[in-house]
Amino acid sequence: MDSQLVMSVLNDALEKYPHPEIFNTDQGSQYTSEVHTKRLKKLGITISMDGKGRATDNICIERFWKC
Repeated sequence: MDSQLVMSVLNDALEKYPHPEIFNTDQGSQYTSEVHTKRLKKLGITISMDGKGRATDNICIERFWKC
């Protein structure tokens, strides 16, 4: 897992779009990394993570995108 890629995408999105109130991810190491969580907290964005081992937590959006 590469936090550099995730941070690049996150920073790009934060520059182009209004900041969200909540940012939801799974508990992957790239999303729980200090650099990622600090960036979101600094902007006042609430961090939300799916439960550990909860593959069905994001089933609706995965079906929407047909993943």
